This record gives sequence, C-alpha cells and structure tokens, in this order.
Amino acid sequence: MFRAGFFKADCSRLRSVRLKQMGFSLLEMIAALTILTIGSVVLFSWLGQTMGQLNRFQLQEKESLAKLQAIDFLSTQNPALASEGKQVFDSFKMEWKSEPVAETRDAVSPTGGLGLYQISMYKVQVKTYDKSDRTWFEFPLTLVGYKQVRQPATATPF
Repeated sequence: MFRAGFFKADCSRLRSVRLKQMGFSLLEMIAALTILTIGSVVLFSWLGQTMGQLNRFQLQEKESLAKLQAIDFLSTQNPALASEGKQVFDSFKMEWKSEPVAETRDAVSPTGGLGLYQISMYKVQVKTYDKSDRTWFEFPLTLVGYKQVRQPATATPF
C-alpha cells in the first residue's frame, strides 16, 4: 500500500513547505509598512491640526483676559478729566483716547434739583501692545465722564 520511498518524498516536501513559511515575505513586509505609514500620516496630521487649534484657543483666551483687565482698569478712570492715557500691565501695554459722544448735561440731585456734577457719555478707543511694542488688538468702549461744577450747600436743611 505505502511505499517507503513515496513516504519519504512526502515528508521532505512538507518539511520544505514548512521551512518556506517560517518568515515573512518581502511583499508582506512592504504591505505592513505601507499600512503603518498611512496610519501614522493620518495620526500626525490630526495631531498637528489639534495643536494648531489649541494654540489659537490659548491666544484668544490671553486676549480675552487682557481685554477684561483693560476694561476693569478703565472703569475706574474718568474720561471727562483725562481724555487720554497709558497704562502698563504685566503682559501688555495699553493706550486710550476718549471723545464725547453726547452733549454735557447737568446731573439731577436726589431731591430733583440741580446736581453737583455735569455728566457726558464718552467713546473710548483702546489700543493694546504686546511686550515687544507691536499692536496686539484694539476695541472701543463707552464710558460716563463727570466733572464737579458746584459745591455742596454748607447749611444743613434741618
């Protein structure tokens, strides 16, 4: 039924097939590297876009915080007394100029009479500079200005 030579030939053929299949072929290696390269390109492209967006968000946040700091400072200023000025902060510098946008009016006292102050609305143009004195951003702001034009009455009403 089985011949001894035939059996030896089959065994040697199986052994040679097994030896050939023990490693990767060059074609399989090239295919694997191509797939890895495509995946890496997609991943690095996505990471690059994400980092770019993160940098833009950080710059916007820095600008927003600087704008809030400038508005907070200017809310303590009276544009009727100082129509322009400069201020240096830790991370930026600021200049402002103001001009009245409405006519000056007399304020009304709590009792309905003539008040001690004259008031007016002012448009304030704010310009900010970064640490290297390059223009960073600008924005307008509207503030109330006031001047004391009358002295309070010295007589007590009671």
